[in-house]
Amino acid sequence: MLRPGGTLVFVGIPREERISFEPDKMRRKEVDLLNVRRQNRCVQPAIDLIASGRAEIDYMITHRFKFEKTKEAFDLVGAFVDGVIKAMIEM
Repeated sequence: MLRPGGTLVFVGIPREERISFEPDKMRRKEVDLLNVRRQNRCVQPAIDLIASGRAEIDYMITHRFKFEKTKEAFDLVGAFVDGVIKAMIEM
């Protein structure tokens, strides 16, 4: 169902302990597999911690870009180069 070079994303934790698929089809189409463990109701507490100053996050911002350089920011992060952790786009 994915286009060549597409990404299959598993979100959450499946109820089944094992899921089977045919890896040769993924290999032929160069499909990426990404697992995302969704955290229920954790976003607002994280925002509150950051807003209160109790969570130190500045060290994670390794690069800053002006809005006009948005494409360069996404290219940098997508390529995982130059020691990037987080790139901020200033509005």
